[in-house]
Amino acid sequence: MPLRAIAYVSRARPELQPAELDALLADATAFNRMAGVTGVLMFDGERFLQYLEGPADGLESVFARVLNARRHEGVQQLASGPLPARWFPRWTMANRRIEASLLSDIIDAPWQGFEGPSTASRRGFALLLRNWLGGHGELEPAAVSLGS
Repeated sequence: MPLRAIAYVSRARPELQPAELDALLADATAFNRMAGVTGVLMFDGERFLQYLEGPADGLESVFARVLNARRHEGVQQLASGPLPARWFPRWTMANRRIEASLLSDIIDAPWQGFEGPSTASRRGFALLLRNWLGGHGELEPAAVSLGS
């Protein structure tokens, strides 16, 4: 079954509480697992950047939930397209707090697909991957909880 990916940015509701964020993450983790979708979520305290990957039908189901979610607004798709292999096969909802300036750099970079870290360093996806590279060059370091 061919894989697809999507990346988007959105703004958190101003009144979003840490407990709501924790509940969102728990719910999304369970739903993503059932849909066969993996990926990462970054949050700078005001904006979310999420990258999702999986089979087309599962990705469509998850993204429909994203679009209908009430905890954020202004969903702006950065990129969507085919994916040769998963980048985050073990994480149904990895999450991390990120500095606003770094998130802006990732969002503002050109998003021209989902090539890996060997592509031009200013591409959005390459910057996202670089942010998730561990100290030993391994993807998927321990995630930090966004909520509490």
